[in-house]
Amino acid sequence: MTTAPFLSSSWYRVAQLRPKLRDHTSIYRHRYRGCIWYVVQDHATGRMHRLSPAGYMIVAAMDGVRTVDQIWHEVGSALAEEAPSQSEAIQLLAELSAFDLLQTEVTPDASALVARAAKAKRSRWLGNVLYPLALRIPLWHPVRFFERTRPLAEWLFGLPGAVLWLLVVLPAPLLAAQNWQELTADVSDRILATDNLLLLALVYLLLKTLHEFGHGFAVAAFGGTIPEFGVMILVFAPLPYVDASAASAFRSKWRRALVGAAGMIVEVFLAALALYVWLTVEAGLVRTLAFDALAVAGVSTLVYNGNPLLRYDGYYILADLLEIPNLAQRATRYWGYLVNRHVFRADGSKDFVAATGERIWLLLYAPTAFLYRQFVMLAIAVFVASQYLAFGVLIAVWSLLTGVALPIGKALWFVLASPKLQRNRARAVAATFGMILAVGLMLFLIPAPSYTTTEGVAWLPENAIVRARTDGFARVLLVHPGMNVTVGEALVESEDSTLKAELIILRAHVAELETRLAIERFTDRASAEITSTEIGQARAELATATDRAARLVVHSRSEGTFAVMKPQDLPGRFLREGQQIGYVLTPGSRIVRATIRQDDIDLVRHRLRSAEVRLAERPDETLRVESIREIPSGRDVLPSRALGGAGGGAFTVDPGDPEGVKTLQRVFQIDLVLPEIAPAATAFGGRAYVRFNFNWEPPGQQIWRRLRQLLLSQLQV
Repeated sequence: MTTAPFLSSSWYRVAQLRPKLRDHTSIYRHRYRGCIWYVVQDHATGRMHRLSPAGYMIVAAMDGVRTVDQIWHEVGSALAEEAPSQSEAIQLLAELSAFDLLQTEVTPDASALVARAAKAKRSRWLGNVLYPLALRIPLWHPVRFFERTRPLAEWLFGLPGAVLWLLVVLPAPLLAAQNWQELTADVSDRILATDNLLLLALVYLLLKTLHEFGHGFAVAAFGGTIPEFGVMILVFAPLPYVDASAASAFRSKWRRALVGAAGMIVEVFLAALALYVWLTVEAGLVRTLAFDALAVAGVSTLVYNGNPLLRYDGYYILADLLEIPNLAQRATRYWGYLVNRHVFRADGSKDFVAATGERIWLLLYAPTAFLYRQFVMLAIAVFVASQYLAFGVLIAVWSLLTGVALPIGKALWFVLASPKLQRNRARAVAATFGMILAVGLMLFLIPAPSYTTTEGVAWLPENAIVRARTDGFARVLLVHPGMNVTVGEALVESEDSTLKAELIILRAHVAELETRLAIERFTDRASAEITSTEIGQARAELATATDRAARLVVHSRSEGTFAVMKPQDLPGRFLREGQQIGYVLTPGSRIVRATIRQDDIDLVRHRLRSAEVRLAERPDETLRVESIREIPSGRDVLPSRALGGAGGGAFTVDPGDPEGVKTLQRVFQIDLVLPEIAPAATAFGGRAYVRFNFNWEPPGQQIWRRLRQLLLSQLQV
């Protein structure tokens, strides 16, 4: 840390100036994290500037009569050892002047003012071009409107309004949960349908207008003013906005947070009303409008406005509750300070001033917000591209250029050209490009573990499943459940009265034909030949019927313990051929039938190294897999309902399937044979967790594969 001298050689340039704040400023006293700060509000631009107590003493003494030198000496006498240095006083004056908050008796340099205004204008338009999410166009000055409607605002944000809001909103989540499948079925097709886009735009505009009026009424309810109403760009879509910066002057952080939440409070209220309309009316225009309102209010509140990682309502609420003004800017500056101080070791870097507990929030916020912004923009790009490919690709490219490429370019330019690194340029360049090289090696050259996880169910070998061998009514269990059986032992006997009668008839018919043949053999050789053929056919039919009768008795195909679900219900029940009756459980002969997505089947076939299984009832015990058998062709049916979303599994199933096993995408089934020493599962069909370990490969290749699969699956190309 470098310490500036207490006296400055440039002091003579400002010592005799008689400054004062401009008339369009106001100062408010706030307490942030136990420390006193003073907020300067610029009513001309809506900006807020924070001053320390020492800085405030200097600014408060600026009356246009006393000189800067007199003010500095007075403040120094009052603060003693805590007095600011002349360099710090000069810096404060420079910053106030840069924001056009200061006026003196000296005629300002017109060329400097013009240059500064032109630079600000270029920065503003450049920001609008590069970051269209921040474009603002003022249209209306609604000060009088909100002053006249202040009584309504006080009612809405008072106890009556709170009671009304709770009565309307509280039942809505329960109703939404009960109708969740219908609400979310084909949501992208319904929202992005061509004939719905205009309706969606109108609903969006109306909801966002009411959202912004919510902010305005909240400010008015607590005595603030709304100087500006206009249009801004949010995710490439226009919507209204109000300038609620007057809330920064409120001393209570809870009031400031309530102003930030007011728009979401309005949207949640409207979303609840839209849900009630959607549940009440029949299919048609009104129901479509209600669904659009529900979707817009819900998504915008959860993903954008309510999320503090984006600089919308949730961000300002978090900053107010944490008592860290300008959280995003300070987090970015803090990371810059850390890099300059500890990596580049730049000369003249000042210590970063932060209150107790602020640094950890600043350290975490910047990277988390950056990653979330990119995730949201890419998610929007994929969502839009699923219906409109060109627009989705445009959003993705724009997001990568402005969110990733441009910041990296600025950082590299700073390292290569910034005067602050003049003496440490070699170290800064070496550290920067060394870090780039290290990241490149880690991503694309150094192998890393590669694996995928899925779910399965405890399964049995086919010869352990007891199935009916032909149609019939179960008559009796020949072996009590729970007893040990051997291979070939009879387990269940069924009966078929029709088959029984057929056997009697066939036997009698065969006997009749045999008697006829004995007579005709000596009297009519031609008739004997015909009868002989008929006997062959009758005997074949009798053999078939006899075989069917024999298959009414089911035998065990393996050795183990006989098990039947609800054995008391089995006698008298009709069993179709192949229907499952029970199991013969053999310790150690256990299979896990896993279902894997189509995206990962190629890895399992060609890059599999090993597989591991954990049973749900033994999550701390990992079982190795002896062998793997794949069912060659893909299918759209799960082996068990437990693997589908309705059964708590990870696979999305068709909402219209009553069995809950029909998947929306093709899946592949794989049988994993567990070793003989593996403990038997508690019950056939129990859940298991499977991990497939593949050959190691660099993380960059793994990330690229997953992104490519995501795009191909979402874009359906």
